Amino acid sequence: MNDFVGTQMRGWDAATFRTASGDPTMRSTVVALAVLDGTPQWDRLRARVERLTLFVPTLRMRPLYGAFGLTAPRLAADPDFDLDVHLRRYRLPSDGGWQVLLDDARRMSLTDFDHNRPLWEAALVEGLPDGQSAFLLKLHHSIADGQATVMMGLSLFEFGAEPDANEAEPPPAPEAESVGLRDVTYANLADTLRRGTDLAVSTVRGSIDLAKGTVTDARATWGRAWDTVTSIGRVASVPDGPLSPVMVGRGTTYRFAAFDLPFTGIRKAAKDKGFSVNDAFLAAIALGMDAYHRRHGVVVEELRMNVPISLRGDAGDRSGQASNAVSIARFPLPVAGLTTVEHMESAHALVEHWREEPAIRLADPLAEVSWFVPVPMLAQAAQASDVTTSNVPGPPIPLYLAGVRMIAVYPLVATIGAAVNITMVTYDATAYIGISADDRAVTDLADLVDDLRAGFTEVTGIPVGPADRYAEPVTPDVSGGGDTPSADLAGPGV
Repeated sequence: MNDFVGTQMRGWDAATFRTASGDPTMRSTVVALAVLDGTPQWDRLRARVERLTLFVPTLRMRPLYGAFGLTAPRLAADPDFDLDVHLRRYRLPSDGGWQVLLDDARRMSLTDFDHNRPLWEAALVEGLPDGQSAFLLKLHHSIADGQATVMMGLSLFEFGAEPDANEAEPPPAPEAESVGLRDVTYANLADTLRRGTDLAVSTVRGSIDLAKGTVTDARATWGRAWDTVTSIGRVASVPDGPLSPVMVGRGTTYRFAAFDLPFTGIRKAAKDKGFSVNDAFLAAIALGMDAYHRRHGVVVEELRMNVPISLRGDAGDRSGQASNAVSIARFPLPVAGLTTVEHMESAHALVEHWREEPAIRLADPLAEVSWFVPVPMLAQAAQASDVTTSNVPGPPIPLYLAGVRMIAVYPLVATIGAAVNITMVTYDATAYIGISADDRAVTDLADLVDDLRAGFTEVTGIPVGPADRYAEPVTPDVSGGGDTPSADLAGPGV
């Protein structure tokens, strides 16, 4: 067999690629927007990105497709890899600013990848106010989840403005060679045969274990089996539709918004009540969504939430790779009539319940089965979700890119069928919130942002600053009551 056919996408990665390719509402991109306190020297930046692709060889791999299109693509080193195809730079117009930058990030996210080249691109954006610049990194969700994106950043960024002489040397570029359709098809057939054999062996072993367990402890053995079967039913169930009577439309475009707040505020609010940061994060979202629906004259009891459950650290995970190592918990989250503490309690109980579902760690096998489900049915199931949330811990110390300090980083993730996606990344004592909202589902994004900011304010007790990064900032309240918003705080969001 040809040694350059690479490896076939499996499980969650393959399912993500397939649905994103088969339905434009399921387009699956992750954009990291890093704001830099200055403009890095281009050659040095280019060298850092080149180094990243050597430490993360997936960034040098292109999809390969077999005959008939009945199997997932393979990822193999691209013999024509050219960094300049993926990395570019440009300058904003003289009157450009935060909104123009977000609009550019939106266009970048909505533009599909070249599916015959490595699935990423990046841009240095110069000309921001105050001499700042931005670095945009766009990844296909099939090759990286949020935590993998943060892990990539550790190979891209530095811990100081000066180069580190002790920094590890990158490995050599992976060997690459052109391969033909026949080689790819044969490799896919071999992989399919191998998986079929492995499945047969696993089935026999499982049957033997079940028989042994029936003899030694029938009740416990069949109880575990029944729990797994019923759990699969709960995890794989398809909802009738979204629960929100307001955010009902779904289209092929979305818009971005962003804001940030002190991480100490949300961490303290959670710790003081005995909860996790994620519990406080979900509580703030529930409060914001409740306010947004009341703004529209509706009291909605629950919204259907998608919450990623990280599988990193589990046996057999792929946390050392730039890939997905998550499963998705999908559940109705109460949003109306609860106090802040009750919201945290509700979020905590629901997430913990889903963490204990036996099927939650069968994400890859269930995703393999989804290959036989028509994409329109998968898209319909995804569109039954109201909100997708994700909370990604980032580095707690300042980082530098090609000698320039990163002063902010915003996660901008496609909606992928939901009405709204809200992602939080923590970095250097600040929590950065990125929002994407389907244009049909949310026609008043500024109002939604204001209500979400109010939700985080209610949870933390600290006013959350304006959505426009270059508006007048929040100023400290010397009376000790937290931060006091400036006059611009109540202004329109992005």
